[in-house]
Amino acid sequence: MAAAALGPLRGAAEVGVWHGGQARFGTARNRVAEAPAQALFEVGSISKVFTGLLLAQAVERGDMALDDTLGGLLNGTPALASALPVPVAAITLRQLVTHTSCLPRLPADFRRDSDAANPYLRYDRPRLWQALADARLAQSPPCAGVYSNLGFAVLGEVLAQRYGLPWATLVHERITGPLGMQDTVQSLGGKAPRLAAPHEGETPVSVWEFDAFAGAGALRSTAADMLVFSRALLAGARGPLGPAAERLLTPLADHDGGQIGYAIMLRERDGLRTWLHGGGTGGFRSVWLLAPDRGEAVIALVANARAAQQDVMTPLLALRYPVPPGQPATDAAALAPYEGVYRASPTVALSLALVDGQLQLRPTGGVFEPLQVLGPDAFTQPASGRQLRFERDKEGRPAVLRYTRFGARLTALRAEEPLVGLAPPQSDEVLAPYLGRYRLRGGNVLDVQATGGRLQVRLGSQPRYTVYPLPGQQDRFAYDAVRAELEFERYSSGEVRAVVLHQNGRFRAPRLEP
Repeated sequence: MAAAALGPLRGAAEVGVWHGGQARFGTARNRVAEAPAQALFEVGSISKVFTGLLLAQAVERGDMALDDTLGGLLNGTPALASALPVPVAAITLRQLVTHTSCLPRLPADFRRDSDAANPYLRYDRPRLWQALADARLAQSPPCAGVYSNLGFAVLGEVLAQRYGLPWATLVHERITGPLGMQDTVQSLGGKAPRLAAPHEGETPVSVWEFDAFAGAGALRSTAADMLVFSRALLAGARGPLGPAAERLLTPLADHDGGQIGYAIMLRERDGLRTWLHGGGTGGFRSVWLLAPDRGEAVIALVANARAAQQDVMTPLLALRYPVPPGQPATDAAALAPYEGVYRASPTVALSLALVDGQLQLRPTGGVFEPLQVLGPDAFTQPASGRQLRFERDKEGRPAVLRYTRFGARLTALRAEEPLVGLAPPQSDEVLAPYLGRYRLRGGNVLDVQATGGRLQVRLGSQPRYTVYPLPGQQDRFAYDAVRAELEFERYSSGEVRAVVLHQNGRFRAPRLEP
């Protein structure tokens, strides 16, 4: 599992499994010096579950309630210079912990004076409270679940303010200290030599430090400590965390095709529940799963931001939620009507195309893989756990796609978008001219790299997305995660000099010198 999580990437990976009443560990190393046993890794957004548990404990004590509002908790306190806007003041703690608050992923001013190598370091509490006061929501809460680091930064600081202690101190005093998790910390201190060296691809990168956003992603931990935490949660109300552990694993809202408790995600099918969360920072990736019915847990920690979380998660979930096999999808005449793009959300699209004589599916950012016919308008992909069922419009054309995978359910509508990703991966020589950094007006930087024959683009501190060449359009690429395109400009010599981002307008970014 550790080797699969790391793959050929440079760095280190450690996996811990609690199974049959025993803890087992595996490690993998590629082109790095040996790290100490039980190295520390940044666990990124798994930190949100610790914030969720702090809230569950507060609710269990009666100190706070899920329906407490930000206005009631913050208006009139020294933290705020002025009262919150009415829609922001109406946000509840329930909405913050379930990503239904309508707050964006990051505040509008997040990239001002930020360091791309350490983007959260300079965002302090006064800026956070001002960003909250300045927030303008598209609608009053609640909203459909939209993942929000801002929401968890606010929740972490609300908890800190309620108890008069920093978030990291609350985590230590109420969770990690009582459980003996001495290697789960925000500040490394003397543990710094034990941190696995972070990478993005072959490049060593910086560790990430957090100020006001600590509650969204600041923790470092080990595989051993995360199994201790897992066991405490699996023990439920009778375990060392008491009733708050059971409360943490209570579904509160719909999220991403499944449900969500106190920050932790739920996948369920036929009554079989799997709780999970992942994490990512500039040089680390993590995957964590709990199977309460079997009393089992898995934690995978990888010191490379290019690691694919699904390489760990998919085989485990496929064992939990198998799907039936079908027949080869090779009747081109019958299958051609299904070709197209079906969009489930602004960031999730499913592309279907006839490739090499078979109907194949590509999820956002993925690759085309064959489907099998399960029945009329029904398809399956046993290895990935995907099942698809189509509904037709009045003209008989497939128009609605009902998609299930490992207990998650999505509905996607046919979209008039170009099918991308059909062209094979390109050579390093073809992609090399595009690689580099491009600065947009306002200071945001587009960082363009290549992996596996595809361009990978990151804007500021956002996640890195794949872009695909548009057929018949030289130097033009399309995202599938968002409705946007990139158009590269060249000098007469052929050297790439700038890139234009086409997304709700036209935004030109000249190339930066190396």
